[in-house]
Amino acid sequence: METSVEASKKENVVFDYTSFLSASCKHKITFIDALKALLPALEISWTSSLPIGLTESEKLQMQALKVLSTNISDANNMIRLLRLARSEHIDNLLIRLPYSLDEEQLALIEEKSDCRISFVAENGEALNVCIL
Repeated sequence: METSVEASKKENVVFDYTSFLSASCKHKITFIDALKALLPALEISWTSSLPIGLTESEKLQMQALKVLSTNISDANNMIRLLRLARSEHIDNLLIRLPYSLDEEQLALIEEKSDCRISFVAENGEALNVCIL
C-alpha cells in the first residue's frame, strides 16, 4: 500500500511564485493575515480545511496563500514556503519565479531552510530545491 508521503515523493511538486503574487493581490487581508505577517510563529499548516483530491502542488499553493505575505521579502517568503513544504513531507520542489533572486538571498534561504538550491534554467527564474 502506498502512503501519501511515498506518493508525494514521486510527484513533481511545483510552486509558481508568480501565481501566488497574482492571487495575493486579489486576496483580501484579514486580521489573521496581519498577525501572520508580524508573527512568523503563526505559520500553521491548514491541511484539514483543504478539499480532497488536490495534487501536492495545488495543496501547497493553497496553503501558501495562508502563510506567505506580499508584505515581507521574497527570501522570507521562500523560507516560509520551504518550511511548509517540509511539514508536508515534500523533499523536492520546483519553484518558478517571475525574476531571479540574488546570491545573498539564495544563501539566506539555504541556511534558514536547510536545503540545497540549484538553477533549472540559466536565467535563475526556476529553482530546484532539495529539502534536507
